Amino acid sequence: MTLMKLRPHHLLDIVTSHGHDVEFRPHPYGHAVHSVAEAVVSNTELRVRFVVGADEICLPCKHLGSDGLCDDVLSQVDPPISKQEYNDDLDRRLFAHMNLTPGTVMTIREFLEMVGREVPGIEKLCTHPGEDEERRRNGLVRGLEKLGIGEGV
Repeated sequence: MTLMKLRPHHLLDIVTSHGHDVEFRPHPYGHAVHSVAEAVVSNTELRVRFVVGADEICLPCKHLGSDGLCDDVLSQVDPPISKQEYNDDLDRRLFAHMNLTPGTVMTIREFLEMVGREVPGIEKLCTHPGEDEERRRNGLVRGLEKLGIGEGV
């Protein structure tokens, strides 16, 4: 795979989980977080096209419809919201915050170096409902450090 297509928040979720020493395993939904995480962690020089919409992680997921949209719901939000709507909004906010546009291509390292310059702060955008913001920031910082990016953030 020479050019990976990813949602920005998916990459941030992977780095944060990596910072928390999460073991990436296949998920019952069938999505590709485990294999994409392995690729990210093993080679930050991979080139990525950042998108709003279905990406490499979503493609094998049982919740991805033939229309390219996710049919899953975030039930922990009151009222529950479509995961598609939530994630699209999150990625648009990340693009705006980082002054990027959908379709931007760069290496994982280049993107994460930008992210490192936005900590603290960017974790506020990425903290999911019910998640502790400080724990999110700590995982992101530790994940960046483990990847050799953003020491001392």
